Amino acid sequence: MKVSICGCGWLGLPLAKYLVAKGIEVYGSKTQPESASQLLQYGIHGIAITIPFVSGAEEKTLDNNKNKQKHQRAQQLSDFTEFFQTDVLVINVPPRRKTMTGHQYVEAILSLSDAAKQAGCQRVIFVSTTSVYGGLTGEVLETSIPQPDTESGRAHFYIEQQLRKSWGDNLVVLRLAGLIGPGRHPIKFLAGREGLSGGEEPVNLVYLDDCIQAIDSIIHQQPAIKVLHLAAKSHPTRKQYYTAMASKAGLPEPIFTAGSSTGGKMINADNSCRELDIILQHDDLMGLSPEIDGH
Repeated sequence: MKVSICGCGWLGLPLAKYLVAKGIEVYGSKTQPESASQLLQYGIHGIAITIPFVSGAEEKTLDNNKNKQKHQRAQQLSDFTEFFQTDVLVINVPPRRKTMTGHQYVEAILSLSDAAKQAGCQRVIFVSTTSVYGGLTGEVLETSIPQPDTESGRAHFYIEQQLRKSWGDNLVVLRLAGLIGPGRHPIKFLAGREGLSGGEEPVNLVYLDDCIQAIDSIIHQQPAIKVLHLAAKSHPTRKQYYTAMASKAGLPEPIFTAGSSTGGKMINADNSCRELDIILQHDDLMGLSPEIDGH
């Protein structure tokens, strides 16, 4: 089996390493050539891809205009074809919030999808976000109708719909709750802040290793449910959780405004876990210490 991972960053690189360790042929992309070449040390075939991705025919035209060497272009096009000509393409490219609008993000992801179609890719996994559920309150299931209320949420939901039109049942969407793990935790940015709202709303977070476990299962099992989501089973309130995490990390506690809750939502991932035949290993959020410095 061959798996290509578009976006070997905080989630994509550990996923790629995990799959390589299982004997899977893995291709991975980075935006810079130097970073892409460094993937080889992990047994990953690295390729530099910038987005929006320009397809082969368009790139040839650009090359002629710029008078680049034909041999160099032919090699690059061959690399791109080899990357996208895969059994499973994992699109794991979060939007660059400071430099990319929602429209640009949509254009970027759909350009990757088009390239994969042209190259003969078999299946696609799109790593999306539970922010597509927006202002929903109460328990949220995989069948809940999204109501995105942010630019990112709207962009992700639109991409999900467009990819479904292109790939049909050969697409699985995995909506991830807030990501935590080595070097990544919201308390890093919330510590010491005052006047925070939503203190009584539940948190929806998921640990890195559980995300990898879920994607691995999707790759191998081809689930019947084509829209899945993932979040830890425990949902302490924001005030409870971030106060406790600040204490564990030795950081100043965040201060929440009293009575500012709008209800909030709780992502119930039981159906997704059953479908994927997985048990989340980091369900007790209060029992985890924030790994702000990567450990």
